[in-house]
Amino acid sequence: MFDLPELRRHVPLAVALGVDSVGTGISGPLLLLFLTRVADIPLARAGLTLSATFAVALVVPALVGQVVARLGGRNILIAAQVLQAVGLTGLLVARDLPAVAACTLVAAIGQRAFWSSVFAVIADASDSGPAEDKDRWFAFTNMVQNTGYALGALAAGALLLLPGDLPYLLAIGTNAACFAVSALLLLVDRSGRRVQATDADAPVRAHRLPTLPYLGLIGVAALFAFCSTVLGSGLGIYVVDGLSAPAALVGPLLAINTILSALGQAPAVRLTRRRSRVAVMVTAGIIWSVWGLYTAALGLAPAWLIVPGLVLSVLVYSVAELLHGPRSIAYAADAAPPGQRSTYLSWFQYSFALANIAAPGVFAATFSVDPALPWVVTSVVALVACVGMVLIARALPREAARP
Repeated sequence: MFDLPELRRHVPLAVALGVDSVGTGISGPLLLLFLTRVADIPLARAGLTLSATFAVALVVPALVGQVVARLGGRNILIAAQVLQAVGLTGLLVARDLPAVAACTLVAAIGQRAFWSSVFAVIADASDSGPAEDKDRWFAFTNMVQNTGYALGALAAGALLLLPGDLPYLLAIGTNAACFAVSALLLLVDRSGRRVQATDADAPVRAHRLPTLPYLGLIGVAALFAFCSTVLGSGLGIYVVDGLSAPAALVGPLLAINTILSALGQAPAVRLTRRRSRVAVMVTAGIIWSVWGLYTAALGLAPAWLIVPGLVLSVLVYSVAELLHGPRSIAYAADAAPPGQRSTYLSWFQYSFALANIAAPGVFAATFSVDPALPWVVTSVVALVACVGMVLIARALPREAARP
């Protein structure tokens, strides 16, 4: 049913990613509450501190791109987990704002380093199997991570039943321990070593910026990533303020998406295995475009149709996300020049970073004009991404688009 890749040599990698995701799912929803309730930092300052540290950490993908060819993706991934463990452990004892800011910055740098190296390590693991395993690997690891996030979020909800500061301390401490366990698992995994050796064959070229076509791919991927991010950024506000629906709907709607993401990645790859990666990504973009217009139109629907309409909206969105996710990363991996994959995938991480920065601001600015406007903008962005994908694919290696 799930069409899994060959895992025999890489079980520690799969377990490490799962452990990482469980820890992140536990502490992620409670981090801001930890800063305000345990560290006693005012909400505005806490939010500004997190935003500032995330912004500073944006330099990390470029720096990782400069050194990953020499150090290897696996080594950077291990260092990233250690940094995140150290940063969160520091938060357990930090109480004044400068100390908290330093700890969150260390954790944010580790997080960016993780996403700047994990794709290269997964791509390297996929090289131990047949060519089509690359898509299966990215689908499988997405499933593992989404399942971990969901389990972690459920655990976070259970922790909130405990009194006082204990839930927040346990959440941060558990996540720090998960990062440490993940680093230990990665130490015994064999993934990533081939990337280091291959990239070392071109030490001078690996330090340059990606080629112009690949930078174009990063830009197109950022547009797709915006479509993938905007639901999480704006669904709650749209449900409550745009549609005047109960806030209690938001959790179950996001849970539907999480469950589908956790279970549907590999089946989606299997069902579309005969289609090229570019065709699948363009199909996802078209679905997102239709989804955006449909979601915008819910503001015109009668009250009795809002709940089923929102459920259908999340289902359509999830289909696009399932189609796009693993194909996008696999395409980016194979579109990189030989010997420079880990370096290029470090830069590719900017597509997600830019989308995560842009989505909340664009949603807020357009929603203030009209509640339907963010979804119309998303529809247009999806169509632009489709056109851009078709055009940029002509300048990238044709074999990267293979089914």
